Amino acid sequence: MADFDKFDDPLYSGDVEFENESPIGQVTGAIGPLKKFLPAIIALIVIAVIAFLAYDFFIGSVLSATITIQNIEGKMLNENTIKLYAEGQEEPMFSDSDSSIYDMQLKPGTYRYVVTVNGYDTAKSSFTISSEDKEPIIKVKKDFDIDIINFEQNFPEKLYAGSKSTFSIKLKNNSDNIAENVELVAEDDIEKWVTATVGTIQPNSTKDVEIEITVPQNAEINDEDEGDQKTAAVRVKYITKKSNADFILYPNPAAKMDLDEASFGAKAGEKDQDTIGIENNNKFPIEDLTLTIEITSATNNSKNEIEQWFQFTEVANRPNPQEIEITRIEARGDVEKELQIIIPITAQKEDDIKGNIILNAPYLAEPIKRTLTLDVTEGADYGVSISVSPRSPIEIEWDETIGNYEEKIIDIKAKNTGKLDLENIVFSVANNVICDTEWLLLIENTIDSLQAGETETIKAKLSAPISMRGRESSKHCNIRYRYDNPTITGIYVEKDLIDFIEVVPEP
Repeated sequence: MADFDKFDDPLYSGDVEFENESPIGQVTGAIGPLKKFLPAIIALIVIAVIAFLAYDFFIGSVLSATITIQNIEGKMLNENTIKLYAEGQEEPMFSDSDSSIYDMQLKPGTYRYVVTVNGYDTAKSSFTISSEDKEPIIKVKKDFDIDIINFEQNFPEKLYAGSKSTFSIKLKNNSDNIAENVELVAEDDIEKWVTATVGTIQPNSTKDVEIEITVPQNAEINDEDEGDQKTAAVRVKYITKKSNADFILYPNPAAKMDLDEASFGAKAGEKDQDTIGIENNNKFPIEDLTLTIEITSATNNSKNEIEQWFQFTEVANRPNPQEIEITRIEARGDVEKELQIIIPITAQKEDDIKGNIILNAPYLAEPIKRTLTLDVTEGADYGVSISVSPRSPIEIEWDETIGNYEEKIIDIKAKNTGKLDLENIVFSVANNVICDTEWLLLIENTIDSLQAGETETIKAKLSAPISMRGRESSKHCNIRYRYDNPTITGIYVEKDLIDFIEVVPEP
């Protein structure tokens, strides 16, 4: 089917001229006596030729032909107008509208057409009817004028079976009209692999479009060692303008890659390390890998905090040392990365913390994971010892001058016996119904902070109620103290000291 810009001019009999020395002129010179009958003979010949041509044109064989009108995606277009011309004729031999299929009786030969569809460019071309070709399809394209920019430059040079990749292109609307419902169609070796959303493009403007390529896991690859050379193409739906790019398609390398497991164990406040090995057993190099860790199971310690204890030594001074990038591993090559853990002194004792070493890349069908284990063999060292001065039991004598028992001021001492600073140490009388304020009154009850190894003191007042006169007996007071847990925010440690102070009234 040939394109054309202008119809051929029709051929008229007045345009035909015969030379004087034509074969017919030569014959007339030979026949001599028959010359007077020559005009009649020529007239008979002309009539015979015209009759033959007329028969061939009007009565000769015709073929049942079917003309179909579609857009270039193969969708039938009913709302169209078609004009069909016999070759060399100025007036259409057929004109119709509002159908996508036209069944006609046509003589063999060449026909030209003009098809108009609302929203599409006018289609002008020709087709040939023969016994072998009698079902011509007329394709029309949308009246978009859109260029695809940066497809070849931005398309990935390598793709892998089972992988996903994204990249961006620009679409430029060269028209003064808005382009609505614009879509992209993937072709060649990436057909059905592409997802992209375009929508509307304003007149004489460009629009950034992100393209996602999802390569099937079972994509056909002939050379699993070197990969296959492939071609990618996209075009704007309903028009023929498209862009191309070359790439190499590889099998997914995950099946031929090895990753080491890792194991750690140390006390709170100590370090440990392990080496993570990665082997590439493929016959092609792999690039742009990321190695990281995750904690999946912990009870006494926070999973998020445990992840922060780890760091790859190569990037220990960077903002995210739990992740390291591996630029390239050669074909049949390997790399090693050292991973260390610094367990804080606030860590709780816990065995069998679980996690994963994770190797990932955009082209891996899914991350490669291996087991990571951690034992915190001894937890954080923190605690408080409480003592009283003077030592218990404490005698309270009767004072005749005041007619009551004397009052004594004592010191309650708190010593930080661990390695962690403590905050918000609060004291109270645990059995305050029995040991009420007539027996024991805490003058001070709070120590705001207590650094490791230091001692702080609060004051308390001891006495006995006058009702004990003449039937003196000892009273035991229980002291309760609590402080913020230095290892878990929002939790406190609490402890009761039973019979901590014995008050002995004396007659």
